[in-house]
Amino acid sequence: MTAEIKIEDLFEKDIRRDVNGVIKVDQGDEKSVYTELDEYVVTKEVRKRFDDFFRNYTAAIEEPTDKTGVWVSGFFGSGKSHFLKILSYLLENRTVQGKTALDFFQDKNR
Repeated sequence: MTAEIKIEDLFEKDIRRDVNGVIKVDQGDEKSVYTELDEYVVTKEVRKRFDDFFRNYTAAIEEPTDKTGVWVSGFFGSGKSHFLKILSYLLENRTVQGKTALDFFQDKNR
């Protein structure tokens, strides 16, 4: 007799948990920040945009410039606010539950 496998058993995390459908800038409690950093998906395109940002950010630190603006554009629901919130955690190197924002992203590269 074979055991019955449910789709939900294939996932590492509980798929029945509450998921915030909208990213809220003022939602900075430890549990929410941990979940956001832990579950943020770094696609090839997102990685490219982070690389672009940090390359330019580093260049501006090494050689100051008056070109300090950053333009983030995309369709409604494309993840602009989420990207910026995660970027802010990385710039701050926010620590939650003993783990830095950078630690979360290094774990995603494995």
